[in-house]
Amino acid sequence: MVPKLFYFLMFFTLFTVTFASVEEATALLKWKATVLSQNNSLLASWTLSTDACRGWYGVICFNGRVNKINITNAGVVGTLHDFPFSSLLFLEYVVYLDLSTNQITGSIPSTLGDLTKLNILYLYENQLSGPLPAEIGKMKSLEYLSLWSNNLSGPIPITLGDLTELNVLYLYSNQLSGPILAEIGKMKSLEYLSLWSNNLSGPIPITLGDLTELNVLYLYSNQLSGPIPAEIGKMKSLEYLSLWSNNLSGPIPSELGNLKNLTRLDLSYNQLTGLVPVSFGNLRNLQTLNLAANELSGSIPKEFAYLDSLVLFSMSFNHFSGLTEWLCKDGKLEIFVVNGGKLEIFTVNSNKLTGPIPRSLSKCSSFKRVRFNNNNFTGNLSEAFGIHPELRFIDLSDNDFHGELSSNWGKCKNLIDSKGIWKINFSG
Repeated sequence: MVPKLFYFLMFFTLFTVTFASVEEATALLKWKATVLSQNNSLLASWTLSTDACRGWYGVICFNGRVNKINITNAGVVGTLHDFPFSSLLFLEYVVYLDLSTNQITGSIPSTLGDLTKLNILYLYENQLSGPLPAEIGKMKSLEYLSLWSNNLSGPIPITLGDLTELNVLYLYSNQLSGPILAEIGKMKSLEYLSLWSNNLSGPIPITLGDLTELNVLYLYSNQLSGPIPAEIGKMKSLEYLSLWSNNLSGPIPSELGNLKNLTRLDLSYNQLTGLVPVSFGNLRNLQTLNLAANELSGSIPKEFAYLDSLVLFSMSFNHFSGLTEWLCKDGKLEIFVVNGGKLEIFTVNSNKLTGPIPRSLSKCSSFKRVRFNNNNFTGNLSEAFGIHPELRFIDLSDNDFHGELSSNWGKCKNLIDSKGIWKINFSG
């Protein structure tokens, strides 16, 4: 009796799996009939006469069931309206749906939410439009969601905060509007959050500080307003923070100095006011610091001498009145050990800087591009200028310098282009 029952169960399982495969294949073929493929050789394999689990391009099965679909770059032209989301009952396995880099238009159907076991969803670089369906919040197994570079519009649905397993959320380069919801702070597993180049407005929610696993936070090129929340200083894993080109105002919170893993910090093109926090001296891994085009004032703190990994530093178009003497100091008699560092791009133009250029900058042998123009600098240029063998451009115009040029200028071979013209601007 037991062997008969065993064989019956085996037959029933095999029949069920086979039926499911035919059902899935038929549903996919129905969708294929509604779209065009600019690369017919890829989807030509999708026929009833072939095994969907073995012969179909971009289709991978597990236990006879369609488990992964990857038809990226297949040149598909069409919509998702007839895509069989409800027919593809994926197993609890690492599953994948990649329809990216095609020409898929129209809205995202609410039936997408039926894929409750999907781990990875890539629909980027298409022409999708309309709102994000609230049903996405039902896809509790999602770990990667990439919808970037489409024409999606409307607000971010509050249900997105239910995706607590999400590691990567890429919604950038769309037309999304409305606020960044506080519910995003519930996504405690997030490591990458990119919402840049949308029409998002309102304040940055303080709940983002709860995303302590986050490595990348890109919110630039939106219409965000209000202060930078001090709670961002709790995001100790953060390596890249870009908030440029918004309407952020108020002072820079000193708590940002707690982000010791930060390598890129860009706060440019906002309306930030006040002083640069002394705590920025703690950001020893910082390679890029861009504070340009704000309303910042005061002096650059001497603690910046600790930033010996800095490659790019821009404070242009502000109201700064002083530079620290300690940048690029050799540190023999002081606690600072910059020794010239790695600083390549240094732009302080269009401020209220006065007095001579700090002598310590003559030790920045790594300089490639420098702008001192449109300030009130004075002093003897021959004393301020060091040996900068990598220097390719320098602008000293609109200041009150005097004196003869140093012989060190002749050692800057990259300052002369192929036509023998010097890439130096003294005029103004």
